[in-house]
This record gives sequence, C-alpha cells and structure tokens, in this order.
Amino acid sequence: MNTHDSYLRYMRGASIEGSNKASSYLRALELLGPILAKTREFSDCADVYAVKSPERIGELYELVLEQQRKEDAGMFGGEEPSSYWRNRFYSAALKSYQEFLILAPYKQKLWELARKGGDPAELTRRLNEQEIGKAERLLVDRGMDYASREGKDRICSAKARVNQDFFRELILDEYRAQCCISGLNVPDVLRASHIVGWAEDEANRLNPANGLCLSATYDAAFDRHLISFDEDCRLIFSPVLVEYYGNQAFQAQFKSFEGQSLAMPKHFRPDRGFLEKHREKMTR
Repeated sequence: MNTHDSYLRYMRGASIEGSNKASSYLRALELLGPILAKTREFSDCADVYAVKSPERIGELYELVLEQQRKEDAGMFGGEEPSSYWRNRFYSAALKSYQEFLILAPYKQKLWELARKGGDPAELTRRLNEQEIGKAERLLVDRGMDYASREGKDRICSAKARVNQDFFRELILDEYRAQCCISGLNVPDVLRASHIVGWAEDEANRLNPANGLCLSATYDAAFDRHLISFDEDCRLIFSPVLVEYYGNQAFQAQFKSFEGQSLAMPKHFRPDRGFLEKHREKMTR
C-alpha cells in the first residue's frame, strides 16, 4: 500500500464518522503541491507523500501556518480555492500528515510482532511494551510539555487510537474478514469484538485471543451479553431472548445459529478463560 492510501486509511480511521475531514485534508495536500513547487526552500515537498520525515513536515507546517496568517500578502494570495488557506486547511492537513508519519512506524512494529505469532499472552506482553518513537513531535505547537499530565494524556490518546485500529485489522485478518457466526464478509459492518471489554482489562486490550470478528448485530448482542459461547465455542443465548423465539427474523438471524461452533481464526483461538468471564455476565 502506497503512502497516499495508507494516510487515507489512517484518516478514515481517525475521523469522526460522517465527517468530511479525510477528503478535505487529502484535497488540501493535493492542492498544496503545485504551490510548493514554486518555492525554493520547499520544492522538495511538492509531492508531500514522498516526504517521510516528520521533522521536515514540521518545518513545512511552520511556513504554511505563517503564510496563511499573511492572507493575500502571503504565498497563497491569489491561489484558488482560497477557502483552503483562509480556513487553515493546509496547515491542519500537514499537522495531520505529520501525526500519521509518527504513528505509522509504531503500528508497523505492532504488525511485525503479530506476524511472528506465538503464545497470545507473550505476544500481548510484547505489544504492550511498544512505544511511539518521536512521540514528543505530537505535542509541538499544541502548547504541551512532554512530561506534563496533559502531554502524557495526548500521547496516550494517540496510542490508544492506533491500538484500536490495529486490533480491528488484526482480528478481521485472523477471521478472514468474515463474521465468525454468520460468515458475512462485508468489512464495513464487521466489528473486532473484545470478549473481555476494552475498559475491563487494560492488559489484554491487544490480545488477539480476546477478540472475535462479529457483524454489527451480533457485536451489539455480544456486547450486551445477550449471546455468548460455551466451553466448546458454541453459540448460546441469554434466557431473556426467549420472548423473541416466535419472531421470524429472530429465527433466521439468531435461532438458526444456536449451538453452532464459531468459525475459528487462523492462529489465535479465543481464550477459554475470557469466554468464561463473558458467560458469567450473560443477562439472565
């Protein structure tokens, strides 16, 4: 996957659902290229996606921020569409791209570890030990000190976002991008469901044996402990669902799968202990 596509994927994962931020930033970086090509100092950045140095993008960010403030008197005077520099889309896009360049190597380290396989618990320990390189760059121009509580929270937030995205990709890959109950293979409606919730067990947030690939409906039911899996990984229902047994849609989408074993992942089988904890919370 090239840098442009990787950044697009990153933006879609980071953006608020329904937001046009991803497309606006991509367009801003595209429009910025020909403008930079006219400069002497930053002509090497005309193809922004060829620049892999967060420091260089940081320098470019400073220039663009300054020039936007100058409005028509700056390098963007007369450039159309003017809304991109008047609304500070250029500097915002560069800041976002710089963040991507800092976080992408961290995510790559996670994948390198995951591909080595091995014991899920040991793998999880190694994943949890990974740190973001050049993390201090995430705080530049945000008025935060690296050692401050605010700065640490900012870095932790960025790390958590990447971890969530990585976990989703890992679980979907493990289950061949198919719901482990129904076999549905539409990626946009698939979820990487934690067996023991994200908020309940921080140490096992990245544990691949703590994840199931479920389509949205089953994910919602699983999250609310309306369905679970027994010690043999067969689908079981909470007693509260009995009242829906007569519904035709329930029969087709739920009852028909009762007692069926979940489709197993490629490497990391669901942890029996995690499943037991989930069953203990099943709605009765």
